[in-house]
Amino acid sequence: MGAEKCVLAYSGGLDTSAMVPWLLEQDYEVHAVLVDVGQEEDLAGLCRKALRYGATTAVVRDAKPAMFEHVIPLAIGLAATYEGDYRLGTALARPFITLEQVRVAKQLGGATLAHGATGKGNDQIRFEFGYRSLAPGYPILAPWKTWEFGGRMDLVNYLTGKGYIDNYAVQKDYSLDENLWHISVEGGPLEEPDTNVNVEDVLRSVDGHFAWNNTYGEGPSAVEIAFEGGVPVALGGVGKTLPEIVSQLNHQYRRAPWAWDLIIENRFTGVKSRGLYINPAAKLLHLAVDTLARTCLNKPTYDRYALLGQEFGTLMYRGEYFSDQRKIVQAAGLAVMKQLNGSVTVRLEPTPYASKIVNTSSIFTKEMATFEKSDYAHQDAAGFISLSWLSNVGKPCVEECYVGPVEAKSAAASDVCTVESLPGGGLVPSAV
Repeated sequence: MGAEKCVLAYSGGLDTSAMVPWLLEQDYEVHAVLVDVGQEEDLAGLCRKALRYGATTAVVRDAKPAMFEHVIPLAIGLAATYEGDYRLGTALARPFITLEQVRVAKQLGGATLAHGATGKGNDQIRFEFGYRSLAPGYPILAPWKTWEFGGRMDLVNYLTGKGYIDNYAVQKDYSLDENLWHISVEGGPLEEPDTNVNVEDVLRSVDGHFAWNNTYGEGPSAVEIAFEGGVPVALGGVGKTLPEIVSQLNHQYRRAPWAWDLIIENRFTGVKSRGLYINPAAKLLHLAVDTLARTCLNKPTYDRYALLGQEFGTLMYRGEYFSDQRKIVQAAGLAVMKQLNGSVTVRLEPTPYASKIVNTSSIFTKEMATFEKSDYAHQDAAGFISLSWLSNVGKPCVEECYVGPVEAKSAAASDVCTVESLPGGGLVPSAV
């Protein structure tokens, strides 16, 4: 009887490379699947590496078109985040890696599904939620939960002992992940919140690892982004595809001082972590589309729109892409996004801000907002306030509602300033 088949989510890094010979020792026939999610590496070379380590097959599957069709529009159009400032990244790619693994496993007539995530993070959940959703009943193997190795040095020694010499560093300051949406930097000094992190030092130390760094020169100091249905369709008046727009913004503003977020996040497992996330395209597109939403959605609709972005971001972060709740949030999100049409000019210095909004369906009007004379009837606000108070408050406030009786004096008479005690020459001190 032959060895049991195993389909491994292979990245080409130390962990998943060590898993290939380890799985062979467990009497598995290893089939490595390397999914292209925009990491801009020599993927064919990494497949050859998997074969050199003993895999029976090693294939590259391109998931970028599926990501740009199914998740990137929602990530942009809903300005989707987790906990407010984590703009996602790895979480957007994992469903498509699991999908390609399952496809290979089914082509093989069934197989064990394996991944290289540890037992601490979110990726293990994302992988295994995907496996259970797409291939219920297929065995799941997470070597980090079962093998005898305790850390990076153990893996390097294991591979070296088997004669695999690939110059793996015994110690590694940072764990890096790149895809078409972001670059994440975790581990090392970032793990210690009481360490005073110098982000510029971190960026310099990892800069050479990524293909983003020299593809374009510095971008212009302002960028005009046009949207249709919440999805960007042009930059600077020039029509472009969504992949072109995301790639151009990420490459041009890779080194911009505003292009990153340093975040302490709450993992689904309960572990807290701190990471540096480089995401210039996400930051610019989120700012622009949210500005557009504020101009054309009424207050209740905008509030729901903002909640949908939080809900979609949380579902993706927690690995719930293959769930009914994601489908519901997505359907609602797409319905609202249909109203987001127009262009936003974002100036980038000293920090990105929306300087101009063009939206034919905007409900923001000068006639309503002006401080000058207009047709707005100020007296109507009295009835609005009266009815709003009645429905939202509706009764006098008892003493427990505040810090003390209204009748109590809050300051001694000597604390009251008289006209004579004010400084002369106006409120702004003279420079003389």
